[in-house]
Amino acid sequence: MLRVVSIAAVICLPATPTLARQVAAPTTESNATFFATQQVIPQDNPNPESSKFSPIVVEKDWAWGSNALSGDWCGARTRLSNAGVVLSATSTTDLATVIGGGNQQGFIMPYLIDVNLSLDTEKFGAWQGGEFFADFQQAGATQLGSRYVPDYWGWDVIYPYKQNYTELSQYWYQQSLFDGALRLKFGKIDANTDFAESYKDQLFINTAAYLPGGLVLDIPTYPNQAGGAEILIKPMEWFEAKFGFFDGSTNAYSVSSKSVGSSTGNKGIGNFLWDNPSSYFLISEFGPRWKASQLEGLFNIGLWKQTGNSAVVSNALQPLPTNQQYVQGPWGSYATLSQELFKPEGASEGQKLVGFGQFGWSSPTQHASLWSLQGGANWQGILPNRPRDTAGLLVAYNYFSNSPTLTPSPGQGEIIVETFYNIQVTPWLGIQPDVQYINQPSSVSGASVTDAWILTLRISMNF
Repeated sequence: MLRVVSIAAVICLPATPTLARQVAAPTTESNATFFATQQVIPQDNPNPESSKFSPIVVEKDWAWGSNALSGDWCGARTRLSNAGVVLSATSTTDLATVIGGGNQQGFIMPYLIDVNLSLDTEKFGAWQGGEFFADFQQAGATQLGSRYVPDYWGWDVIYPYKQNYTELSQYWYQQSLFDGALRLKFGKIDANTDFAESYKDQLFINTAAYLPGGLVLDIPTYPNQAGGAEILIKPMEWFEAKFGFFDGSTNAYSVSSKSVGSSTGNKGIGNFLWDNPSSYFLISEFGPRWKASQLEGLFNIGLWKQTGNSAVVSNALQPLPTNQQYVQGPWGSYATLSQELFKPEGASEGQKLVGFGQFGWSSPTQHASLWSLQGGANWQGILPNRPRDTAGLLVAYNYFSNSPTLTPSPGQGEIIVETFYNIQVTPWLGIQPDVQYINQPSSVSGASVTDAWILTLRISMNF
C-alpha cells in the first residue's frame, strides 16, 4: 500500500495542485471550509441527505495539502467524482492502555480499515436520484477487550467484539424522490447511520456517544450491520420522519435448539428476505429541526422493538450469553437533542461548539438497561489558529434493570466520562489523545469495573 502511494506521489505531484485548484473554490477561506468537513471519522458514510460527492482538493502540495494521503491519482479521482464515482479508504488505530480498575491492566490495540465506494446514478449517466453504496471493513484487536474492561456500553467504538473481523459490511441502494422529500433505502445497512445518533460529527471513542444503552444489544450496527429497508421522509425543511425494518437475528434466541442466531455481519440480505428465524428489528424516529441566529438545533423521538425471542447478554463486550436466559420482544424508546451554541464570526461550516444529549428507556422486564442518559459538547476550532482541531467532553450514565436474570449488575449504574482533543495534523491525518473513566460496580467479579482509566492515542488516516 505504502509503495503504491509513493509511486503515485512521484508521478502526480507536478500536475495535481493545478488541477485541484480548478475544481475547488480559489480562495483560502473556501479551502478551509472544505477541509473543515473532511475530518477522518471511523465508519464514515456519505451524507445520507444528498448525493454530494466532494472531489479531491490539494491546497499546497501533495503530501500536506491534500485531503487524501494518496492524492488525486493524476486527476483520476476528480474525473471519477465528476462522473459520480467516489472511492475512499480510512484507517483508524487506537493505542489504548488500561490503568486501574477493570479486570486486567495493560495495552490493547483495536484497529479498523474501511474501504467504501459511492455511486451517484445521475452523474453516472443513468437515472436521477439514485445512490449506491458499498463498504468493506477489516478490523481486529491485539487482545479481547472484555479481558480488560468488561463494561456494558463498549469502551471502544471500533473494537470488533472479536480479534479478527473481515466483512462486506454494507451494500445498499437509495432512491430519492420528490426533490428529496422521500428517500427509500434497501440492502445491508448500518442502522446507526440514520437512527439514534444525537450528533453526527462525533469523534468520541466510547460507544455511549453514539446510541442509548437500550440499543446496545439489538440495533444492527457495526460489526453486525444487517439486511433491511428504510423509509426516510422530509415533507418540509424543519421536520423529518424515519422508519426502519431490519434483520434482527444476531441476538435472536431459539428455544428449540437453545442457541443464539448467527451474526448478521457475516450474512447478506438473504437472511433478511427468506432465511430469517422470525426475528426482526423495527425502529422509527421523528422530530423537528430549527435555526435561530444562525445556530441550528434538532430534537428527535425514537421507538424501537425487537421481535421474537432475544438472548440475555451479560455485557456488550461478550455478545454470546453465558446461560440459557432469554426474553420475548424487548422494546424501548429514546430522545435526542443537539444544539449549536457558538460559531465564531466568519467561521467555516465545521467550526462551531455543539451541545448534545440523549435519553433512552427500555422495558424493565425485557432488557438489561432500564434507562440511560448522556450529554456533552463537541467544539471544532476551539483554538483560533487551529480551525480544524476538535475537542470533546462526554458524560454518560446507564442504570441497569433490577432483575438479576437480565444483568450481573442489578440496580447498579455504569458511569462514563470521556474527553479528547483531536489534532488535525493534515487534512488526511488526525492524532487524538483521549482519556476515559469508567465505573460499573457489580456483584459478579467478572463483570465488575471499578475506577478504570483508559488512555488512548487514536491515529486516523484518509487514503
